[in-house]
Amino acid sequence: MAIETQEILYMQALDKYPYDIEQCMEKLQYVISANNEHAGAHYLLGRVYAEQISDYKNAKYHYQMALHINHRYTPTYYYYAELLIILDQYDEALNVIDIGLTIAGADKALLNFVKGILYEKYEMYATAKDLFLTAKDLAINNDFRYHMDSQLTRIKSKKKALNKKEASKKLKKK
Repeated sequence: MAIETQEILYMQALDKYPYDIEQCMEKLQYVISANNEHAGAHYLLGRVYAEQISDYKNAKYHYQMALHINHRYTPTYYYYAELLIILDQYDEALNVIDIGLTIAGADKALLNFVKGILYEKYEMYATAKDLFLTAKDLAINNDFRYHMDSQLTRIKSKKKALNKKEASKKLKKK
């Protein structure tokens, strides 16, 4: 069975990202012009728009297209949820993460990490800590586990600072 030209171009675009954006975009344009129903191409375009151009409207569109075309294209869930968190669309981000957690083959460690970031935004540090611990437990690579350790340290210091702030407010009220 031969690999289709669009798949080869998509793999080349993926290989070029993020080091050669011009070549990446050129290949993605070929893929989408030949097949607008290519989930991977829309996912990668979403990343380009979000991470390189900061065009969040187009990034969101392409992530939504990727999931519409193939709701099992798991990389989309992580990056789309991160974008929604950046856009302060927390309820939608939580929904995307929760759906992603139900998809077979999705990186549950990474999704729990992104969910932890979401709860950190809510200033629910205990929940964020629990999610980071879950992500660490589910991780299968040491670099990610070390990253979770640094996230746990950061959350601990934020929680400590918040507790000091609240204690200071209570003293001022007396």
